[in-house]
Amino acid sequence: MTSVADQQLTPQAVTARSGSSFLAGFALLFGPRRAGMTAIYAFCRVADDAVDDANSASEGEQRLAFWRAELERAERGTPTTPIGAALQQTFARFGSTVAPLRELLDGMAMDLHTVSYRTLDALEVYCHRVASAVGLGCLPVLGANGADAEHFAERLGRALQLTNILRDIKADAEMGRVYMPTQWLHECRVDPLWLLGSGPTMAYESGGPVAQVCERIALIARERFAEADAALRRLPWRMRRRLLPARIMGAIYRDLLRLLALRGGNLSVGRLRVARGRKFWLSMCVLLGVGG
Repeated sequence: MTSVADQQLTPQAVTARSGSSFLAGFALLFGPRRAGMTAIYAFCRVADDAVDDANSASEGEQRLAFWRAELERAERGTPTTPIGAALQQTFARFGSTVAPLRELLDGMAMDLHTVSYRTLDALEVYCHRVASAVGLGCLPVLGANGADAEHFAERLGRALQLTNILRDIKADAEMGRVYMPTQWLHECRVDPLWLLGSGPTMAYESGGPVAQVCERIALIARERFAEADAALRRLPWRMRRRLLPARIMGAIYRDLLRLLALRGGNLSVGRLRVARGRKFWLSMCVLLGVGG
């Protein structure tokens, strides 16, 4: 069972404690749309915590099972938690469906059992479930629809998750998770244990094995950002405007990707973040039409 504390949290309490870059775009939302996005974000956050805070795979499964059942109760109109109640209101108000959030939970479950991915294709299935599906679920709340909007959300989600993977290489390895495609590790002659940061010095040098595999992930992330940009340009101005929160998030994560590229293979650097002032500046650039 998930923790009693998480069951009692409101969506606002979950977002207040997170400090995530995902929240930067929320400043542009008001009323029901902000409430809807907050509900979706809070559900994603507690589902993620259900896995990461679990002491075992079986405990993680039990916690996820609770939120999976709560998602279905929210769809039926019988939620038992504040987050479930907020989701119910979001479904009713915007016509959102539970399907993308079901995919999210499927992706979270992968973290309980899958510790590595052999190929990029296999990794991107995971990225779709834990990130792109969330973006697709947010489109009705933002008021965006159509094939190009969906393609934008899908590709942006992959770009964001690949950036997260690049940022958290060492932390994930400490949890027994290796998201870097094992095929790439083999080709770059990287021992998976080196991702813990305790390998030979040469492994982390500029142009070294770890830097090479990091650059591969960064390259794919840049490609996914570019694909999202191309889909965005095909959308009418009004719909691009509705997607401002997602575009701001993308601009911040693109800047994080820039910082990670400067880090190279040096995993001894602490967890990189985009400074708050920089986030504000990037947000204003997107808002004024000079970026994102």
